[in-house]
Amino acid sequence: MATSRFFNMPPFASTWNKSKVSLQRVNITSNAIQKTVRFSVINCSLKINHTQPALNDEIRVPSVIKEMENEEITSPSVAGRLVKGGPVFQQNVSVRSFEIDSEYKMSTKAIMNYLQEASLNYAKKLGLTIDTRFGITPGMRKMDLVWVFRGMHIEVDRYPCWGEVVQILHWTCASGRTGVRFDWTINDINTGETLVRASCLAVMMNKNTRKTCKLPEEVKDEIKAYLREDVEPIVEAFKYSCPQTEAMDHIKTGLTPGWNDLDVNYHVNNAKYLDWILESTPDSIRDRHELWKMNFEYRKECLKDDVIQSLSRVVPSNEKNRDIEVEHVLRLESGHQVLRARTVWRTYSHSCRG
Repeated sequence: MATSRFFNMPPFASTWNKSKVSLQRVNITSNAIQKTVRFSVINCSLKINHTQPALNDEIRVPSVIKEMENEEITSPSVAGRLVKGGPVFQQNVSVRSFEIDSEYKMSTKAIMNYLQEASLNYAKKLGLTIDTRFGITPGMRKMDLVWVFRGMHIEVDRYPCWGEVVQILHWTCASGRTGVRFDWTINDINTGETLVRASCLAVMMNKNTRKTCKLPEEVKDEIKAYLREDVEPIVEAFKYSCPQTEAMDHIKTGLTPGWNDLDVNYHVNNAKYLDWILESTPDSIRDRHELWKMNFEYRKECLKDDVIQSLSRVVPSNEKNRDIEVEHVLRLESGHQVLRARTVWRTYSHSCRG
């Protein structure tokens, strides 16, 4: 048995005006198939039942969420709001038609873009963004530093459908002496079901040298009030061996970024890498399965004029009816690796076609 609490806005938050939310502890029975997180509203209290695809018998619910008992809540604006004075950021979004795939479900790329958007809006709400620079503190500007992602880990328990309203919760944690960890959950605002869990390591990069560096003390002092020291990742990276590029038999060459793929630092947006690894993923997998887990290791920035090769290999398995694992490498034509990744695919879990 496992026990946890969680936090969620009541359904149709716009009809609630500073309603009190009290959290109740409930027991969770784990099984080998799935766990789900659901919320029901009864007399302004949230009861929680858990149902989520799990890697083990544990559901990761950060202590920062558990601390939100009796939190005064209001309907957040489009740009989101701070919860409990800053430890958590909350933003509600609606799944739009240009963010869905052929099955009427929010695309994985759209999910990645929303995670990044929540991080930038969080920094803006905290006052850590100056001028038009996203997430840049005064200390970072003085030292010509920017944030870059080193690794990203995402698990999709259920893809939101077109028209659904979802709630993004986001918080940040210290990660050693060199970086900051970003954690997110995306939840169904009506049922409270946890749809997506994600964790990412971000580090500092000097804009002039294009090299990563330790987190300066001045920047630490600027952000330490909003960093947690005691929270485990909402999702753990799954371990795998270094991919052997010589064994990769699915190859796509000549991939290039367009102007719309560049971010404000003039390198390729991290979500674009997903497009490229899918280019070399076998059609037999993409046509009959959906992405469940993604593990990205960003190794080198990609610039506008770079030409990319995408390599993939299906990991052999002797087990029947097992989820499919695929290894991926993105590299420059020179051979330098830009990204290492591993994806896990499952048969379609549900349809949004109605």
